[in-house]
Amino acid sequence: MRKKKRLNPLVFILMSGLIVYFIVTYIRQQEEFSLIRSELRAIEHKIKQEEQIQEKLLEQQSKAGTDEFIESIAREKLGMVKPGERLFVDSE
Repeated sequence: MRKKKRLNPLVFILMSGLIVYFIVTYIRQQEEFSLIRSELRAIEHKIKQEEQIQEKLLEQQSKAGTDEFIESIAREKLGMVKPGERLFVDSE
């Protein structure tokens, strides 16, 4: 009859500690990965917003030199009128 070999208690403790270490390390990495992924999504969203702002600014820049744009700014912002026009102001 063969004798069953018992695992040395020191080896068992070391193996258990090593397994626990790997599990804890894996969980921490998953949490860090999740955090980085959410930061990436936030940055991508911010990039999309900035690209939309850039498109609007480029559109305004292309219109800036036109006579229509200059006239609209003069009328809306500066309150100017063409010669012979009357300006009506609503008192209410």
